[in-house]
Amino acid sequence: MSKRLEELKERHALLLMQCDVQRVQFGAALDQVEAHLGGVDRAIDIGRRILQRPLLLAGGLAVIAFAGRKRLVRWIGRGALLLSMARRVRALLP
Repeated sequence: MSKRLEELKERHALLLMQCDVQRVQFGAALDQVEAHLGGVDRAIDIGRRILQRPLLLAGGLAVIAFAGRKRLVRWIGRGALLLSMARRVRALLP
């Protein structure tokens, strides 16, 4: 009976270690999912803010209508470039 008890204790210890490993892996996977959903949450928040300001929405649609697709794409590209540069400069400053 003592040998069986030893085997059960070893099996119990092994199962506890497997639980710990799985818990860490699950936490890492959950962090990745949370990071991806964080972007979705930000997009939804931005959409809500825009919809709460109908004047801003109308102004944005007017800019799109009057600027044309090519000019708008060019402006977005320049804006993205400026934003990227500003983030890099900000990261360099203490």
